[in-house]
Amino acid sequence: MFSIIRPGMKMKDVDATIRSYNAQLLQEAGVLKDVSEVGTYMWHGGAHHIGFDCHDAIAVPEIIAPNMVFCVDVGIYHEEWGIGFRVEDNCLVTETGCENLSGAIPRTVADIEAVMRK
Repeated sequence: MFSIIRPGMKMKDVDATIRSYNAQLLQEAGVLKDVSEVGTYMWHGGAHHIGFDCHDAIAVPEIIAPNMVFCVDVGIYHEEWGIGFRVEDNCLVTETGCENLSGAIPRTVADIEAVMRK
């Protein structure tokens, strides 16, 4: 995901790309019959601001620019199965692309348990 974020990209395209990617994976896993049903499992947008209460009404920039920092927010919720997950990464838009500021955070069970044992 972070490889596509760059200055000049529309913020709404970040969300659309995340939704499309999730829909494709859910369809491949047999959860979705059609990618247009992604809203059944992805209830929120794919990116949001940080530094304020995330539910505050603010003006969302239309175009991504260098030095912007925002959260790429991927979440899938399957009510019938009683499971869900949400992965939020903070990204910094650079002059040529994007840096995942939270990319070094442990994500697998093994990595999390290893950190907890330290």
